[in-house]
Amino acid sequence: MTHSTAPRHHHPAEQSRVWVQLGLLSLMWGSAFLMMKVAVPTVPAFAMAAFRGLVAAALLWLVVRFARNRAGHEKASWIPAIILGTVSGWLPNVLTAWALLRLDSSVAGMLSAAAPIFVVVFAHFFLTSERLRGIQVAGVVIGLGGVGLIIGITPASFGGQDLGGQLAMVVVAISYASGTVYARTIGRQDATRLAMRQQLVSGGVAALVAIALEQPWDIRPEPVALAALLALAIWASALPIWLYFRMLATTKAVTVSLVAYLIPGVAVLLGALVLGEALEPSAAAGLGVVLLGVYITTRPRKEMPTPPVSTAGIQPDDAG
Repeated sequence: MTHSTAPRHHHPAEQSRVWVQLGLLSLMWGSAFLMMKVAVPTVPAFAMAAFRGLVAAALLWLVVRFARNRAGHEKASWIPAIILGTVSGWLPNVLTAWALLRLDSSVAGMLSAAAPIFVVVFAHFFLTSERLRGIQVAGVVIGLGGVGLIIGITPASFGGQDLGGQLAMVVVAISYASGTVYARTIGRQDATRLAMRQQLVSGGVAALVAIALEQPWDIRPEPVALAALLALAIWASALPIWLYFRMLATTKAVTVSLVAYLIPGVAVLLGALVLGEALEPSAAAGLGVVLLGVYITTRPRKEMPTPPVSTAGIQPDDAG
C-alpha cells in the first residue's frame, strides 16, 4: 500500500530554492514549444517523441551510472516508469507535436497553463493531504472558462483544424496533471533512476510506433530541426525531468505544478521573439483568466496542525 507524501514546511532559504527551481523548469519546458515548432515540419510526431525520450534516457543513464548514490529500488521502479512514461511521456509529447502543426507555439504554451487546475482536481481525489475546499471549486470553474477563451469556442469553431489542435493541448494538460499527482503516490524511488526509466519507456514506445507508421529511416530533418531536436532532448527533457522528480520528493504536487504559471510566458515570449507569432487579445485575456483560476485553486490556506503521518515518496538522489 502506498501513502501520499506529506511535504515538510520550507524555511525561507528553502522556499527561495524552490522558486529558483520552478523558474528553471519553466524556462526549460517553456522553450520546448519553440523547439518542437521548429522541428515538426520535417520530423513526424512519433519520431520526434522517440528521439527526445531515448536521448534523454541515455543522458540520465550516465547520471545514474556515475552518481554517488547507487542505492535504487529496482523491483518497484518499472511500473511507475511505464505509467509516467505514458501520461508524462510519449502521449503528451506526440499530442503536442501534432497540435503544433495546427497551432502557434504561444497558443500551445498558454493552454498548458491549465495543468494546475487539473492537478488540484486530481489531488482532491487521490492525495489526502491536498483536498479541494471552498472557493477552490470556483477557481477550477474560472480556470476552465479561461481555457475556453483561449480556444475561442464558438459554434463556428467546431470542426475547425485549430480546434482539434487546441483540444489536443487540453488533453496534454490533463495528462501531465495526472502524472504529477500519480508521482506523489508511487512510494519511495530514486529520482534519477525513475526519470531515466520514464524517458526510456516514453522513447521506446514512440520508437515502436514510429517504425510501424512513419518509416523514420526516410526522415531527412533540416539542420535547424536537428539542432532543435538535440536541444529538446537535453535542455527540455533530460534536465527538467530530473529536476522535477527531485522537487516532488520534498514539495507539494500543487506547488510543483505552479511551473505552469511561468511556462506560457516563456512560450509566448519565445514565439514572438523567434517566430514572430502574434498574440490574439482574446487568447491573452483567456490566459489571464486561467492564471486567476490557478491562483485561487493553489493559493496557500491556513490549516490546523495535524499529527505526523507516515510518508513515502520519491527519494532524492545524490547526483548533481
